Amino acid sequence: MSTDGSTHPTEPGSAGPVPQTPAGGATSVGTADTPGVTSQGTIGDGTTPHGTDPDGTVGDGSGEPGWVARNTNALISALLVVIVAALAIAAVVLYRNQRDDANADTEAAVTTFLAGQDLEVETIECTGDTCAVIVGGQAATVLVQEDDNGDQHFGVSAYSGD
Repeated sequence: MSTDGSTHPTEPGSAGPVPQTPAGGATSVGTADTPGVTSQGTIGDGTTPHGTDPDGTVGDGSGEPGWVARNTNALISALLVVIVAALAIAAVVLYRNQRDDANADTEAAVTTFLAGQDLEVETIECTGDTCAVIVGGQAATVLVQEDDNGDQHFGVSAYSGD
C-alpha cells in the first residue's frame, strides 16, 4: 500500500477515473434533426427517438411494455400453429396425389390386361391393388399383384364389392 494517499488501480476499492460533467451541467447534445438526443441515443426524458425506452417499454414514462413485448409468446405460438397446419395440409395433399397416381397406374394396367383378353372395359375404379370393373355389362373384381421382379399378375372374379 502506498502511504502518499494515492490510489493504485490494482488496490481494492479503486474505481478508476471519475467522469467529469461538462461545464454548465449539460448532459445532452442537440442537432437540428433530433434536439436533445444524448450520445446513448436517448432524448432528455430517457426515451429513444422511436418512442420507447431503452428497455423496450413505451416512452410515455409509464414503464408499460409495448403490445408486441406483452404478446411475444402468443405470437410465436400462433405462428407455430400456422406452420404445423400448413405442413399437415401439404403432407395430406402429397399423400393423396401419390395415391391417386398409383390408382391411375393400376387402372391403366388392368385396362391393358383386359383389352389383351379381347374385353372392352366400360367403367373401372381402383383402390390400391383391387379394381371394380364393368366388362360387357358384367361386374367383375380384378386383383393386381406385383412380384419381386416387377411383373404384374391379375386375378379376375365376379364382382364381390359393396
